[in-house]
Amino acid sequence: MVEVSATKEAKRRLATVWFIGSGFLFFLLFILASVGRFGGDADEAWAWFLPTIMPTLSLIIGVYVLDVMHQGVEDGSTDPFFFRLTFWLSISYLLAVALVLALPNVVFLTSGVTVFEFMNQANLWLGPFQGLVAAAMGAFFVKKTDGS
Repeated sequence: MVEVSATKEAKRRLATVWFIGSGFLFFLLFILASVGRFGGDADEAWAWFLPTIMPTLSLIIGVYVLDVMHQGVEDGSTDPFFFRLTFWLSISYLLAVALVLALPNVVFLTSGVTVFEFMNQANLWLGPFQGLVAAAMGAFFVKKTDGS
């Protein structure tokens, strides 16, 4: 991975990960709902999915709005380790959400566990994981830089 030297570039990379990843997950859920994987309860799947990605996407958009209004963090250097940590936490989280959407369709078809039971069980570990990602994203996006 290339070392990140500017906060603006790091924000752009994280936003790219989140919007591409979320777009993929949205498309995956749309396809699964379209082929009837959730039966008549596709609304329940969307109700589970949206809270898993919208808080972070809202944070990213909010920071970009502040930046456009020139009230965000000034552009400067960023800690490469902290950027990589936030980057990989984000990718790991988005992959975990993808697995929750895909696994019931591959593994649990014969186990008797419904898709929604699996999604609800996944919230036990996805919730804390999302908290870690949100903390890293929030701290990264609002971190004051010293310009060095």
